[in-house]
Amino acid sequence: MRLFLALDLDAAARARTVEVQRRARRAPALRDVAVRWVRPENLHLTLAFLGEVDAGRAAPMARAAAEPWRHAPFRVELATADVAPPSGAPRTLWLSVSAGRAQLARLHAEARARMGPLLSAPVDPRPPGHVTLGRLRRAPRSSGGRVREAVAGLAVPAFGWRVDSVALYESRLAPGGASYRPLARAPLGCVILDAVP
Repeated sequence: MRLFLALDLDAAARARTVEVQRRARRAPALRDVAVRWVRPENLHLTLAFLGEVDAGRAAPMARAAAEPWRHAPFRVELATADVAPPSGAPRTLWLSVSAGRAQLARLHAEARARMGPLLSAPVDPRPPGHVTLGRLRRAPRSSGGRVREAVAGLAVPAFGWRVDSVALYESRLAPGGASYRPLARAPLGCVILDAVP
């Protein structure tokens, strides 16, 4: 099973992200490049990719993800459209996080501490920083400049949402694109007080 922890966009942020996707689809430089666009229902901000996990480990991970998170709710904002990698053939089109990075880093550290002991490989230490819009397939190296210029030209007014929960998803890959099945969800903002003797 391929598992990841994610922060779901609210309805307004999802609609704004879909609008950016629509504008990107109309960019001439992207018309001749095969892009697998993320379906609206799959848009999310990955908190931590956990990788391939055997079924025996999935249940303990779901229980761990279902425990309330100590981090307080916070606001994330997205603003700039970008392409990765920064040079060579473009592979991923995304919206970068412009506000909430410090809170994301702290929540990511909590996710690593919570899930790390349940995994056979360490969780990626890099905190999250984007929402993926689409993945470019078979983009020629020569198209990189045109694609990057087109994406840089997408004016994206900052928008965001209030992050108040974390979800654990299973990603199922298929020829038509991935589908995500929620396995657990828990709220942010649980403060656990130490017992007073």
